[in-house]
Amino acid sequence: MDFRRISWGRALYRCDSCGVGIGTRPAKDQTDGVFTIVKPTAETSGITRLSKTESETEGSHLRRVASELSGAGEERISQLRRMLSSADVHERALAAEELGKLESMKAIQVLREMLESEDENAWRLAIYGLRTGGSREGWLSLESIAQKDAKNLESSDTLIVDMAFKRLMAMGRTKMMDRLFRAADGHSKSIPGVVAKEFSARAASTLSQRQRLVMELRLGIGNSTSATPSETADSLGISLEDVRELELIGWQSIHSPIRLDID
Repeated sequence: MDFRRISWGRALYRCDSCGVGIGTRPAKDQTDGVFTIVKPTAETSGITRLSKTESETEGSHLRRVASELSGAGEERISQLRRMLSSADVHERALAAEELGKLESMKAIQVLREMLESEDENAWRLAIYGLRTGGSREGWLSLESIAQKDAKNLESSDTLIVDMAFKRLMAMGRTKMMDRLFRAADGHSKSIPGVVAKEFSARAASTLSQRQRLVMELRLGIGNSTSATPSETADSLGISLEDVRELELIGWQSIHSPIRLDID
């Protein structure tokens, strides 16, 4: 028999001939001297790994591994993939939502491929599915694309920059978004200050005028340093309470993911 390793992070192997999975490396005499370790591929690494995630219970992990190895649920995933092309926006939204909630890495991969697409309708739908699904793998997909888009903000091609900005904002709050705002002071080693400041300015421009003015002062857009709430209140001639309320509403708007128009 030929046993093949199916998880790169821990010792988990499968017999090529019978498909049976075992938890540890088989002894040499169990394999007739044949022992194969394969390099991880897209099917055995990254978001499709079979190892237990932090958010999973033992039971849900075992059910997911069994499902992935047996191929169970593939027919439903194929049905949902077809529904994503439906002319009915409600049907597309339901398909994306179910894919995000399925305990299947293959389902998440369908949404990730859409998220990476240049088709705005596709990645908006993917964001909806990954956000409503709430799985750890879904969040990892969002963070991964957010990192790529942050890098694309440095491009000299305005079309690439525009799409990166729109998708970053559509995804809502991510760790990458937080890093971009923090880097606006120019002290980040990995994110150019001019790029971070431009992103912050564009994000603030999506707000109402009063919110934008507060956010620009608080983030230091146009200045070398950010203003305190008291300095912002004095500069705009409004109360400290108004500054705090406008800033809070501004952050809530920026951090909110895009909503599908399915009403």
